[in-house]
Amino acid sequence: MEISNKVPPIQNTAYVKQAAKTDEAKPARTGVARGDQVELSAKAKELQAALDAIQKMDDVDHEKVARIRAQLKAGTYKVDAEKIAGKMLEESLLKEAE
Repeated sequence: MEISNKVPPIQNTAYVKQAAKTDEAKPARTGVARGDQVELSAKAKELQAALDAIQKMDDVDHEKVARIRAQLKAGTYKVDAEKIAGKMLEESLLKEAE
């Protein structure tokens, strides 16, 4: 028995013939394709503007840092232990609720 490297032409397969028929049946597209359009409400635009403004803000309150730094240097900075403990408990409870 002899094995040849000849492969039958791909045009003879049933799949290719069916695909060709499907392509012929499709109408040709003309003109410009239309994309989806989205229109934002006034509230969404307002929220986006607020988000943009927040993102432009500094992450650090430089005035507060300068004020605390001056108090530390002068020795007048007082730590409010109750306030710190309250915040720690609040954050802990929030994490447990998640």
